[in-house]
Amino acid sequence: MKNLHLSKEPAPRNHENNPVASRWEQVKSSRIRNPAVFAPDGRVLRTFGEVEKEAARWAETFAASASRVLSLQIGNRPEWPALVLAACRSDRMIVPMECDLPDRQRERIERLCGAGLRLACDSRDLAIVPLAPNPAPVDLGCDFIKLTSGTTAEPRVILTTARQLVADCDNICQTMGLRGDDLNYGVVSFAHSYGFSNLITPLLCHGIPLVVASDVLPNALASGFAASSATVFPGVPAIFRALAVGAVSKNALRLCITAGAPLPRDVALRFFEKWGLKLHSLYGSSECGGICYDSSQEADVPAGYVGPPLKNVEVSGGRGRPSPIEVRSSAVATSYYPDQGNDNLKGGIFRPSDLLQWNGTGYIIAGRASDLINVGGRKVDPTEIERVLRLSPQVRDVVVLGLPDEARGEDVAACVSGSATEGELRRLCFQNLPPWQVPRRWYFWKEIPTNARGKISRAELRDRLV
Repeated sequence: MKNLHLSKEPAPRNHENNPVASRWEQVKSSRIRNPAVFAPDGRVLRTFGEVEKEAARWAETFAASASRVLSLQIGNRPEWPALVLAACRSDRMIVPMECDLPDRQRERIERLCGAGLRLACDSRDLAIVPLAPNPAPVDLGCDFIKLTSGTTAEPRVILTTARQLVADCDNICQTMGLRGDDLNYGVVSFAHSYGFSNLITPLLCHGIPLVVASDVLPNALASGFAASSATVFPGVPAIFRALAVGAVSKNALRLCITAGAPLPRDVALRFFEKWGLKLHSLYGSSECGGICYDSSQEADVPAGYVGPPLKNVEVSGGRGRPSPIEVRSSAVATSYYPDQGNDNLKGGIFRPSDLLQWNGTGYIIAGRASDLINVGGRKVDPTEIERVLRLSPQVRDVVVLGLPDEARGEDVAACVSGSATEGELRRLCFQNLPPWQVPRRWYFWKEIPTNARGKISRAELRDRLV
């Protein structure tokens, strides 16, 4: 395949010209003794100097392996900044994966990318698992691999360079006004593009410290905010909905960011009434990082409002009726892999599946141009779930679609004809899919309804069920 890059310069491939590593050199020079990574209770887990020493040790470990691709499935841990920095310095690529990804999907992605090492959690420590030699068929020509759901049943990877990661980090920090004296509270997954771009790269490239957390229960979050004195909290609508009815702690929060799914108006108003903080919506995608951001101070905004484009991001389209958009910026990733002629990500341009509409001050998410389901910011390909459900001989026909959900954006719903029971199908799904892809709503029909042309339409089924 061809390697596509946003500039004529060669892709960064080592410590000397890797932008993430270069930014880190500037950051650590003035912060070597300063705290970099905190626990939710306020304890310092790493100084910037300790991250540097830890990165040096990991770089030696990575350099001892012939593989350029590292599979990372460790959850939110304080080693993240050092691991990313070590990969940059040792000319290695990281493939971050969610912890709930089933083994068979993880192994399929590792084979596709040619991963030779896996870092996983082993009790309280990190385990290094050598993988069977399986070099990628071509040089992927990138520095970091993001994962996203594609339109086929095969795993889809996004080839990203360090320059694109830094560009997205800069766009986010500049637009949101993030500062070196801020403290990010990191509970959203570091393996997801949102968590990585809002928490990990701001530490490495701008010196913004990070609280490493994993407990999303309201009481734990409120306690963590108070103990750590965090000033910035990136979350998702479901978390803010829970916080809006929980206890409020004394805290130093000045900025709350919500992404992953459209923000329901009632959540925004209840949270503002309870915590006195506006929820600022960030709209983005793994393929290009941040796209739009609501920087206004108005707590009550139209449903689906995500604001104007981020600084240094150009968005075209959606200026009349709701329509697809094109995103151009230095943060747009290189390409999908395998590419397979997909024109939605190519040549520095990304075309999301959502339909947007400009309302005079910013964009509103008004729908979607594809059938991908948005579950809390993670895209689900319905055909993959349908394939799994059809493994049951008791399923005659099945259609999977997304139905609106205030907390998660959308729920996965399955419409099934045949003699299978919900319990049987749920067990089948849990054996073959990540938990968040398992349908939460089930509809059993003698015959799945068809339209006037005798065809099953997801859009018409959705209208019937909402």
